[in-house]
Amino acid sequence: MDSNLGTKYNHMENMYNRIMLILFILVSIDASSQSTAFRIIGYVPNWIDVNTFANSFNYKEVTHLNFAFQNPDANGNLVEDNTGLTTLVANAHNKNVKVLISIGGAGAADGTVKNNYQNLISTSDKRAGFIHKILLYIKQFELDGVDVDEEGTAINSNYGVFIQQLSDSLKPAGKYLSCAVGWGSENINNATLPLFDWVNIMAYDLTGTWDPSNPGQHSPYWYAQSTINDWLGRGVKKENLVLGVPFYGYGFGPDAGDYTYKDIIAMYPDAYTKDVAGDSIYFNGTVTIWKKTRLALEKVSGIMIWELSGDASGDKSLLKVIASTVDSAESTGINSISNSSGMDIYPNPASDRIFILNDLPGKRASYIQILDIGGRVVKTIDIGNILDNHMEIDISELSKGTYICRVVGAKTVESELFIKN
Repeated sequence: MDSNLGTKYNHMENMYNRIMLILFILVSIDASSQSTAFRIIGYVPNWIDVNTFANSFNYKEVTHLNFAFQNPDANGNLVEDNTGLTTLVANAHNKNVKVLISIGGAGAADGTVKNNYQNLISTSDKRAGFIHKILLYIKQFELDGVDVDEEGTAINSNYGVFIQQLSDSLKPAGKYLSCAVGWGSENINNATLPLFDWVNIMAYDLTGTWDPSNPGQHSPYWYAQSTINDWLGRGVKKENLVLGVPFYGYGFGPDAGDYTYKDIIAMYPDAYTKDVAGDSIYFNGTVTIWKKTRLALEKVSGIMIWELSGDASGDKSLLKVIASTVDSAESTGINSISNSSGMDIYPNPASDRIFILNDLPGKRASYIQILDIGGRVVKTIDIGNILDNHMEIDISELSKGTYICRVVGAKTVESELFIKN
């Protein structure tokens, strides 16, 4: 080879290596930023009119959707209704929202479907065949990954090796792998948990219609705190943990039954700020969902919703509470909101004015904003750098509804939710 040609070749090779290194760093930075971004994950059940949902849903309020459920026949074919899935995926991808297929569910924890699962994951060859069919399904519908929602006794000794083989097949293809954990999750080996990109905690169903002698709240705030601590204690990292919240409730006694949040609000329009309606229908209202979102911003890396079709519309929407609370944190460049802000609002609910009680006099802040539940700023007050320990704000011009009062400083943001009557 000519020496000049050799020199040019080496120079080009060095340039190529540098370019590839830069591209690798940029891709790594992008992947890292995506993995640490706060997730808002909503389940879309296949028993609703998915086409209508897909064409009316506000995709700006979520980051991921889980289409629930797909389960196998005896041969490993995913055979449950997928009507509307193509429209859902196309619309979601157009808004940069990821869509995963969710397999399992409580209905797959017993009977024929459970038997199918346990047979299909019983040997390495059977697992490989089943996973191949899952991958074909993902390719057919242009999905972004798999959410494994196996529950109860469906989680057996083969669960871990199935997840390992599934992970080995999904990750090279750039697909996500998540799981939902609740009933039966004590059967999941801790060594399996790092295989998931994130773990959705089903922090609900503490009680329900199956236990009529134990009426009460099925998803209290303390239970969210407790389950987060449990999963952190099992070794799941904060950035891989997602808190689940319910858009439904249970009734006991004369109100016995299952209720969506929107059905509860249709029957009891003023109950949206509470956690109980009528005599004994228990659910999570806007205030508790807001508190849980703040908890998630502080302790974990996302919020998961079961399930989106249960939400009410307008200013009573629980999803709007979640999205606006997350937006409020992210728009200030701050990744988390402390639950011990040292600030309180009273009266709450309020009529014409609110008082901000600050127990840290002299705290520095730039301004106060009032946001509606959709995250739109409806009022801004310049407070001249120092937050008085007892400030009065006129809200007489605001319509009835749920609002967020946000105090913004150079490096801090404090938020409290209040109700205007």
